[in-house]
Amino acid sequence: MADGLDAATPLATGHGRIAARMASGGLWVWEDDRARTSPSAGLAVHAGLLILPWAVVTVVTRQTGMTGASGSPRRTDPLGHRLARFEPDNTGLWRDVARSKEAVLPDARPLQVDLDGSGDGGHIAVLAGPDASRYDHGVLGDGIEATGLLWLERHGLEVMRALSLPAPHVLEDIAPRPVALPGTPGRFGLLTVRAGPDGGQLALVTADPARQQGLQVAAIGDTVGGFHRWLAPTTDSRQLLAVHTPHIGGVLHVYQHEGRHLTRRRLLTDVSTHRIGSRELDLSVWLRGLLVLPSQDGRRLRVLNPAANWAEQPSVTLPARVGIATALADEAAMAVLVEDGQVLIVGPSANPPSRG
Repeated sequence: MADGLDAATPLATGHGRIAARMASGGLWVWEDDRARTSPSAGLAVHAGLLILPWAVVTVVTRQTGMTGASGSPRRTDPLGHRLARFEPDNTGLWRDVARSKEAVLPDARPLQVDLDGSGDGGHIAVLAGPDASRYDHGVLGDGIEATGLLWLERHGLEVMRALSLPAPHVLEDIAPRPVALPGTPGRFGLLTVRAGPDGGQLALVTADPARQQGLQVAAIGDTVGGFHRWLAPTTDSRQLLAVHTPHIGGVLHVYQHEGRHLTRRRLLTDVSTHRIGSRELDLSVWLRGLLVLPSQDGRRLRVLNPAANWAEQPSVTLPARVGIATALADEAAMAVLVEDGQVLIVGPSANPPSRG
């Protein structure tokens, strides 16, 4: 189907298309059994691509410096990335038709979410306000962290709502997770991680009812327990969980939303859903109501049943450590890429898993 795609940037699928970043920074889109490209698109490495019915939204780089025979080469501004909307022109080529005015996180994963409950499919949430000095942890692949979150109109990418965190806090995340808000059908919040001098905290961001263009940290959990301590959230859009310190022990907690506080309960030790330095933030999978997540060494899949008070079911042994895991169609099974290159299909009755 293609040569020269960037393996460091995730693929996106939806609305009958596949989208990817080319190694040269161009946009590659497969549709109707053919590929079309935009070679000079300037897509950011590691950033997510979001496919909408008539567009692809992703992060693009900003170039600075001189050009020409006597000028110095142009360089990428690491804090100057923008969100861009690409649409096909009348020849079928994908072109940049709108950009955000505000800088976004270079490796952000934009998502479409309805924060106001308007029922129109929602608009684009993206982590923004990139900062390279406020919080020098670098657990997610680089030292640039978000200091805010934007909700942008999906066509022109103008700001509809925004959150800006005061120093010294950051949002130590690249991909907030949509969460259905109880009592408000069709309205969602975003589950993310706020980090600062006392470590990471699970945070729920919602539209601020008191400010028409504002977002707020509506509820927050206690800190994990120390500077540079992080937690890896996971959710099925209803249940709120996080693995505390997934790189050094890995303890799974379930959270309950109580007013402006997220209270937590310890569930399980010896698990890990993230590797230090990786942009794969959540190696867990929700499979037909069950939570499946790797053991600390990544060589077993542990299975929990939330309907039975999080009782643990028999685990699945793997031939090598988990690299990537994802649910397949209708959550009937999951695909697991392990470090030796095998792709395993794991389902409710597949133990040992089938290999491909």
